[in-house]
Amino acid sequence: MKTTQNVEKNKPDFSMTIPSDILEEVGIAEAKCAELHSIKHGVAIIQGRMTAFELIETIEELSKLAEFLTVRLSKACGSCDDCGACGEPEQDIKVPPELLDEVGIPRDAKLEAYADPDEGLILVGPVIYDHDLSDIPKDFLEMLEAAGVCLGELNEHLMLEDIVYGE
Repeated sequence: MKTTQNVEKNKPDFSMTIPSDILEEVGIAEAKCAELHSIKHGVAIIQGRMTAFELIETIEELSKLAEFLTVRLSKACGSCDDCGACGEPEQDIKVPPELLDEVGIPRDAKLEAYADPDEGLILVGPVIYDHDLSDIPKDFLEMLEAAGVCLGELNEHLMLEDIVYGE
C-alpha cells in the first residue's frame, strides 16, 4: 500500500494499488469497468457491468465472505457452555428524564446500575464503554445465539473494544 502526504489537509492520504493479475482473475480488467462500494470498515470492488449469472456469482462470493467473517467472530467468542449471560434479556434501566437532566446525563445515554449495600442504595450512571449487545441488530444476535456463540463473551469483546480480527 502506498502512502502519500496530503499537504492541504495535513493528513495522510492513503491509496492502494490492486495488482493487475488480481483484476484479470476477477474479470475487471476485461470488463474495463468497476464499481467501488464503501462499506463500514472496508471496501468492495466489483465489475461495473455484469450479466445476471455474474451478478449471482458475485452475491455468492460476498455471502461466503460474510460467512467467513461470522466464523471468525464465533471463534473469538467461543461456544456458550451455560455461562449464564446467554439467552438472558438485558433489563432496561428507566430513570425519569428530569433526573437525568438534573445530573447532566444525556437522555439517550446507556445506563448501568451499581449496588451500595452499606447504604441500601442502587446507584445509576452512564456506562463507560461505547458498544454492547444492545447495539447489535436483533436478528443477527439471534443467528449467533442459534449457532451456539457465547453472547456473554461477545458482550465483553464489545465493551472492551477487543481486536478480534487481524493483528
